[in-house]
Amino acid sequence: MKNIIRVYFIYYDFILLNKIIFKIKNLALDKKIKYVGPVFLPSKINKFAILRSPHVNKDSRDHFQITTHKRFIDFLDVNSYFILLLKDCFFFFGLDFKFKFLLNF
Repeated sequence: MKNIIRVYFIYYDFILLNKIIFKIKNLALDKKIKYVGPVFLPSKINKFAILRSPHVNKDSRDHFQITTHKRFIDFLDVNSYFILLLKDCFFFFGLDFKFKFLLNF
């Protein structure tokens, strides 16, 4: 029976997200832990418009867009020490990560 941990990464800047994933892949290679990924998930785009003036000129608006990039990596046969290293590794502001534990028979 293998222990599989799936780690989801959600971040607004894809360049920093790629750097974070590269750092974690190097950490897994140093500890000789096998991994699969990163797997790219669909990006979510939120678009919204705001009126520039609160009283007049309804046609004058500012448009904004927030893009959320998502990835995940599967780590195979991990121990508790590696999980603690992963938790200590995340120090970027705005990075959202989730651990999902899977069992493979």
